[in-house]
Amino acid sequence: MRRRFPAASPRGAGRRPARGGGRRTSGLLLGRPRPALGTRGVKRGELVVLLHAHLPWVRHPELPFFLEEHWLFEAVFECYLPLVEALRALERDGVPVRLTVDVSPTLAAMLEDPLLRGRTAEFGARLLRLCRQEEERTRGDRAFSDVVAFYRKRLTRLLDLYERLGRDLNGELARLERAGLLELATCAATHPILPSLLDRPELARGQIRTAVREHERIFGRRPRGIWLPECAYAPPLDRYLAEADLRWFAVDAHGLLSASPSPRYGIYAPCWTEHGVAVFARDVASAREVWSARGGYPGDPVYREFYRDVGWDLPFEQIAPFIDPSGQRMFTGLKYYRITGETEAKEPYDPRAARARALEHGDHFVARRREQARDQASRMDRPPVLFCPYDAELFGHWWFEGPWFLERVFRSLAAADDLDPATPGDVLARAGALQVVDLEPSSWGAGGHLAVWLDESNEWCLPHLTGIGERLAARLEERDPGDAAKGRILRQAVREAMLAQASDWPFLMSTGTAVEYATRRFTEHVQRFNRLDGMLGRVALEGDDRRFLELCEERDGLFPSLDLADFA
Repeated sequence: MRRRFPAASPRGAGRRPARGGGRRTSGLLLGRPRPALGTRGVKRGELVVLLHAHLPWVRHPELPFFLEEHWLFEAVFECYLPLVEALRALERDGVPVRLTVDVSPTLAAMLEDPLLRGRTAEFGARLLRLCRQEEERTRGDRAFSDVVAFYRKRLTRLLDLYERLGRDLNGELARLERAGLLELATCAATHPILPSLLDRPELARGQIRTAVREHERIFGRRPRGIWLPECAYAPPLDRYLAEADLRWFAVDAHGLLSASPSPRYGIYAPCWTEHGVAVFARDVASAREVWSARGGYPGDPVYREFYRDVGWDLPFEQIAPFIDPSGQRMFTGLKYYRITGETEAKEPYDPRAARARALEHGDHFVARRREQARDQASRMDRPPVLFCPYDAELFGHWWFEGPWFLERVFRSLAAADDLDPATPGDVLARAGALQVVDLEPSSWGAGGHLAVWLDESNEWCLPHLTGIGERLAARLEERDPGDAAKGRILRQAVREAMLAQASDWPFLMSTGTAVEYATRRFTEHVQRFNRLDGMLGRVALEGDDRRFLELCEERDGLFPSLDLADFA
């Protein structure tokens, strides 16, 4: 068994250039790489798998049941707990694991919130009761009784794990990082499109610095890397990352391939930006294999069909106790059919066959990456880096078998002698000299830019965001650090502005998903900001103003480490 790589800081070898570019020779920093050799003298490739774990801040204490809170509950039981379960199994068996997980500050805030933790546990218990009811209904029907029994056992196990963790998924992720399995990274605080904030650099800085503060508060370590929301980059964002002592970020493949000078190793090695932050680029081949529902693994006919759910299939009187009290049908997570093919006539889901296929796909994925790395190594003077980022929620939620696949990937890598699991920090610790490049603006959205977040469905948001930015910048500049009451109002105004900046709202509007909720959330945060801004012009905080501020803080008082000085 190969030893696990240390969670080393990228100092020393692979040292960052001085801000402003450092010394260049044909676009390369002076120095020599240190190639890692496999057992047969072949340069090892490095496989960097990154999971981007993000959900928008959704918390509604004013109601006992809120549909959009289920985005979190479903992700916990379908993605995050199964991922933790897989990592603990790998740890138990001594399998070398180096996985990168960036946890957005809004998701981390929800995972630590006592109200949402309680509601998450209630969701799991309610789903388990539905499983038991379904066991009675399907008794004697072998095609479906087996899959219901599978769900009951799985839910029982995951609920037990959640309670044994003290409902503290953040704490378990921090433990797994200390144990050497993970590198945890952060993301801009409320997941904004950062290039859209560059007209007001203090707002971009504040999003980044707040993210770093919250990550350190929650996970106990400062992050070394950051996931830019939607991989959206434009200069000079790297300067603000460097100011926050962040060492690396990622772009889509075209974001690096269009750089100047052209990257010598294409997407197969990180580069430095002018301000000394390393940039990794998404591997195209592995993206297609995992992301695509048609040509990729998730579309296999054996896998679970996402859209056939008992929340829609059961008679209303049977499902009513387990769905929205208003009577609105919803997904429950109990899905009894497999994809089958391009047909409405779906066949029963077989978890054993699906797991076996996921293991096959995990082996196939590693075999393809080994072949890819060997091919690139023959043309490089350093180990090729395959950077494979994915939305964490793909694994378990959209692709139910995804956690089985991921676990198999690391078990398969343990048997490979020419490809190692690594994190961006590991790569930079061993990288030696890196090329310095200037990046062009890019994102991983449709078309490679930002059209999704500024189209006819959501363009009406932009004037509001521009106005908020102008007024917030003025309030921050004129603030009196000694005025505690005004500071409290301004802190909440900053929170409302940041929540309005979240990229989730225009994305949902553009895709036609939860449009009413996204529109309402954006509008509410704009209206709250406007009222708080007006309160800053009054002499005292009293009466209705005080009650309004307390209401805002109670509902959306996230980011307790928020520091107004970070928005300077």
